[in-house]
Amino acid sequence: MPSENDKDIEIGNKVENVVVASSDNVESASDTPAAATVGAAPTAIVVVAAAKPATEDSAVHADATTTNGNTVTTPATVQKEVTATAAAQEQLPPSQPKLETGGLQANIEPMQQSNAGKMDEDAALTNFKVLYVVTQLCGLTMIILVSCWVGIHFGGVGGTANPRLEFNWHPLFMTIGLLFLYGNSILVYRGFRNVRKKTLKWTHAGIHLTAFVLTVIALITVFDSHNLANPPVPNMYSLHSWLGMGAVIVFGLQYVAGFTAYLAPGWRQALKVAYMPLHIYFGLFGFVLAIASALMGITEKAYSLCDPDYSSFSSAGVMGNCLGLVYVIFGALVVYLVTEGSYKRKPLPEDAVLLTGANE
Repeated sequence: MPSENDKDIEIGNKVENVVVASSDNVESASDTPAAATVGAAPTAIVVVAAAKPATEDSAVHADATTTNGNTVTTPATVQKEVTATAAAQEQLPPSQPKLETGGLQANIEPMQQSNAGKMDEDAALTNFKVLYVVTQLCGLTMIILVSCWVGIHFGGVGGTANPRLEFNWHPLFMTIGLLFLYGNSILVYRGFRNVRKKTLKWTHAGIHLTAFVLTVIALITVFDSHNLANPPVPNMYSLHSWLGMGAVIVFGLQYVAGFTAYLAPGWRQALKVAYMPLHIYFGLFGFVLAIASALMGITEKAYSLCDPDYSSFSSAGVMGNCLGLVYVIFGALVVYLVTEGSYKRKPLPEDAVLLTGANE
């Protein structure tokens, strides 16, 4: 009967033979990306081959091969080998030296974190795209609804010869300019994240300018319709008009300050960095103020032109209510998309030449 010492010698000889036989494979595998990634993995695999049956070792390597065509490239495969190596070493006699598996284990967590981060980023981008499309559909819906509302129920639009019809330009242009275009100007950086920052800045400014022009036209039509009416209608008496004018003023000041800070030369870098949070805040504040003013304007219009039918669910009143709901949904989506941190635009390499202080 062989002694305990003879068993130790026999096991040691097996390990030595496998190490020698596997040296060529390890040497060739070290040239592959998988070997560079895993580090100490080849030594641990040798112990598995020596201490465990060939079928189990083959299963581990088959998993690695089918995953990426190389040895040990995924966290799952590395974890299998760590577990198999630990189990094999448990069966070795106390006199047999044991290998450390810390190197393998240390490689698992960074790989898992990297893969999880990439998956989270892809999922966030997918969610953003879906919500962005829904936002655009809501924006187009509110433009169609307001056009039908003034066209079907309030006689369409007209010029100064008919002040009542001239007024109808006001809700139409305000919806297009101060709501739809304003909201899209806010979203342009995240909606077109693969476009250069400089191009996005000019696009942002251009959309804002178009929205401001439509807003000014809308204000002219409402003042004309009041002043040219017989008898004239007082101006700026309602809460709707106060909030609406406040939104226009905030919008205009935002445009001037943003243009001079980030598109015109002159501002120092420190001032640009300091002003950016204020620019973002007041941009959203003006947009929310415009939504609130639009809701009040719809209610005021419905009461004045649908009364007494408004309380009996007239078609004009119901359409106005539906328009208001779409305003709220559109506004909520814009605010969410522009404030959700996971949807933030990642700076492009070419953006580095722009010394703007902050990247949206």
